[in-house]
Amino acid sequence: MVGLFGTLGTATSGMSANQVALQTSSHNIANTNTDGYSRQRVLLQTSTPYSLPGVGTLGTGVQSGGVERIVDDFVRGQIRDSNSQYQFSKQKSDTLGQLEDMFNEPSDNGLMTQLSTLTSSWTQLANNPELGTAKTLVIQNASTFADTLRGMATNINQLKSDTIQDVAKNALDFNEKVTQLKDLNEQIYKLTSQGETPNDLLDSRDSVLKDLSGLANITTTTDKYGRAFVQSDGQDILTVDTQATLSVVVGSQTGQSTVAKDGNTVNGETTITTAYPAGTILLTKAGTTADQSTYSPLTISTGTLGGLQNSANEIQDRLQELNDFAETVAKTTNTVFTDGKQSNSGFFEIGNDSANYAENFKVNEALVSDPTTISAGQTAATGDGSRALAISKLATTKFGYPVSTTELASYDQTTMQFTQETSGKTFASAFNNMVTKNGISKQQADNTSAAQLSVLNQLEYKNESTSGVSLNEEMSDVIRFQQGFQANARLLSVVSEMLDTLINRTGV
Repeated sequence: MVGLFGTLGTATSGMSANQVALQTSSHNIANTNTDGYSRQRVLLQTSTPYSLPGVGTLGTGVQSGGVERIVDDFVRGQIRDSNSQYQFSKQKSDTLGQLEDMFNEPSDNGLMTQLSTLTSSWTQLANNPELGTAKTLVIQNASTFADTLRGMATNINQLKSDTIQDVAKNALDFNEKVTQLKDLNEQIYKLTSQGETPNDLLDSRDSVLKDLSGLANITTTTDKYGRAFVQSDGQDILTVDTQATLSVVVGSQTGQSTVAKDGNTVNGETTITTAYPAGTILLTKAGTTADQSTYSPLTISTGTLGGLQNSANEIQDRLQELNDFAETVAKTTNTVFTDGKQSNSGFFEIGNDSANYAENFKVNEALVSDPTTISAGQTAATGDGSRALAISKLATTKFGYPVSTTELASYDQTTMQFTQETSGKTFASAFNNMVTKNGISKQQADNTSAAQLSVLNQLEYKNESTSGVSLNEEMSDVIRFQQGFQANARLLSVVSEMLDTLINRTGV
């Protein structure tokens, strides 16, 4: 359109464009402290010009080409990877820290101190084999040692159980986040296919993806509509048409497993005919009915779920080592105490379940009731404390863990000694080795966690510098757009005066 009316259209477009830009700045300022928000910017571009014969091409004003998010998708992908590594190390450090507290070593009242006290009481009994108080002291110190060992095993078992429950809770959280992402995908697709740009929904999508990365190692892809799809360990979790879930094995028996389907431990437990270790995460694909769901093991290497799984495995390793320790202490002591007749009972009782030797570890109740029945010597001769002395020397004898049948069979009734295992360990060395393994693993998790947190903070800072809202910058834009709006409004006023002159004063 030519003439003054064309100028009116140009000024009007300028007012509209500056109004949209001002509204966008207002939206940025309002969301300054909104977690996950990415600042937005209006794309202004010139309107299609027209050609005026004899003059040339004339502009027709400005138009908004859309509102874009200011994001760096590459940095956000790095943030997800780093966050996954950090949450893995942090969770592992927290869980192994609890295990470290249960070992309570080194300590004045720890298990090793109590073992040393028990050994000393056997030595005192060897020196005073007829002294009743010496026998009572042996029983009291042995009971204290047994109670501590048994309590330690109970606490570690409980920690393992709690850790597996945490795996299920986080799997449930993961599934809920995937469902949330699916809903966002549907909304994003609906708006994008209509030609709109759902910037705030895309921010929500990225926030959900970050939350998912904190739970497990994920690989994400996006399509042309902005929908995000998720894989883990090379297996599809969310696609255009399908959604899989994570289930967790909470119990394992011979030939079958109890599974918390979709992480639901309240009313979602089911039994499958495949035995998996407790804590195993299973990728679950729904069938036409609940009974037809398919389960396949899924390796979670990072994230909170990965940290919990890894910790559960280490807890089980330490628990098995504690059972081996309890078995070796009990069987060697019993062998000497019964002069080679039996190893599972005699002085200490450990039951017949090798998976619970430590939790069943206790002093023979008959001896607790009457400590005077302890036979301190090989013979009934007065002053014979040879058996008590032989038991005290077990603390410096090297055995395999658990002690083998061959080692137990090497017991010599005459010398009351075993053939030492050259590559074996003493009681103290075996237990300290167990504690050291956990300490090293926790220290590695602490170091990795600190390093990953530093990397994550740097990436977050880089992302914030790109996508974060700067109040100073936004206020500058507010003034700039305000002045642009006012200038275009002034132009409308000028054109209005010119039209008034043209119509009312020239008689046109």
